[in-house]
Amino acid sequence: MRKIYLSYIILIIILFFVTNTYALEVKIVGDRLSVHADQVPLQSILQRIADLGIIVRIEPQFNPKISTSFQNWEIQKGLASILKSVNHVLIWNSIEGPLGPISRLAEIQIFKPGKKDLIKPLNARPVLSIDTNPKDGSMFVKNEILLRFNHKMNLQELKRLLKQIGGRVVASYAALGIYKIRLEEDSNLPDLVEQIRDYPGIAVAEPNYVYPVFTPYKGPSSTAPSGYSNIPVPEDGVPVAILDTGLDPGSGLQDVVRASLDALNLDNPISDHLGHGTQMAYIAAGIVRPYGVSADSSASIPIIPVRAFDDNGFTSNFSIMRSVDFALNNGARVMSLSWGAETRSDFLEDVLELANSKGIIVVASAGNEPTGKPVYPAAYPSVIGVGALGPDGKSWEKSNYGDFVMLNAPGFATLPVGYGGDPGIYAGTSISAAFVANIIANYISGNPKATRQEILKILTSAHP
Repeated sequence: MRKIYLSYIILIIILFFVTNTYALEVKIVGDRLSVHADQVPLQSILQRIADLGIIVRIEPQFNPKISTSFQNWEIQKGLASILKSVNHVLIWNSIEGPLGPISRLAEIQIFKPGKKDLIKPLNARPVLSIDTNPKDGSMFVKNEILLRFNHKMNLQELKRLLKQIGGRVVASYAALGIYKIRLEEDSNLPDLVEQIRDYPGIAVAEPNYVYPVFTPYKGPSSTAPSGYSNIPVPEDGVPVAILDTGLDPGSGLQDVVRASLDALNLDNPISDHLGHGTQMAYIAAGIVRPYGVSADSSASIPIIPVRAFDDNGFTSNFSIMRSVDFALNNGARVMSLSWGAETRSDFLEDVLELANSKGIIVVASAGNEPTGKPVYPAAYPSVIGVGALGPDGKSWEKSNYGDFVMLNAPGFATLPVGYGGDPGIYAGTSISAAFVANIIANYISGNPKATRQEILKILTSAHP
């Protein structure tokens, strides 16, 4: 009897939690929407849709509970059934690529009559959703895959493929014919990539790989300047693009900024919640000189800071593609990359080779762990991989090494902003790469026809 009574209590508890937890399923495949919701707040449904790559703007206070259930409806019809009590606008755009334009829903605006001016973006995810391949340790964005097709692929065949894998095209990098595909929640990405690599029409398939920013080492406490004033504004210098965690608007560097971009949220002005990108901006602009560098070894150079990393310090291949595009379109001649991983990507290599072919000298950090293993992007042939020297001019003990490291450069500096700590002395190959980027930009400013081989010869003789 006691056992029956205990079982009854457990059943009551289970039913309590079940009835007080709303059920929700949202899926978009191609241009078809499926939603199953039982008394779910509207903004919870819309957040799932936003997570699938569609911008959502809504009045923050508007959040009625929704009950609905439909499967595989045209997306316009499905949204109309959910939003029937309010005004809403669907904004479509065209994704360009070698297969021709692909129409996609880009944005949903929801508002009560006469209240459109009150709508605001639904909270965007501040960080990338990341997974790890247990087989090789590579990191990638969950539920995203990058594809490039060959001549056997056409739009009809693409639609069949998307239906088969439960995906939709959300963006493209037209310069190299790369498409970003968003898949269903909890897709087994490594297995899916292996399965479709031999699919007729697919030339290259990769996860949307993820890379961390290199964490600099914090040195002993020191008195660091709180900022800079009267920074000399370069008149004719060629700009360095810094693809990093962004730029702090209070850094005092605004006069040397040629252009800037938040590649993760194009609607936002650039910012830097981590500090690493601002640190590199001081070095690349020539405002802060590393230890062991004479006063005339660097000069003030214009910069193009790009926030390519999320608030946890990670970027993805597709964010880098968007960032490289911005650098190219804004006249960068040098690109500084203070991040990387041991994951090799055909797509990242192709994007940086494209930048190189367009006249950009790409510089990247070798990494702050002396493993001797290649780190990418520094190890790609089109990139100048840079290790770090200590204040004594000797190789820094924590600097990575190997055949892919083309030169070593000073890697210690006193910086007015911190990264995971206070301002002060910092060390790392990140500083070395940003310093080399400044040197290259300074040289190209006076020698606009200089070739990569000429620049490498000068650099290796100065910093072997």
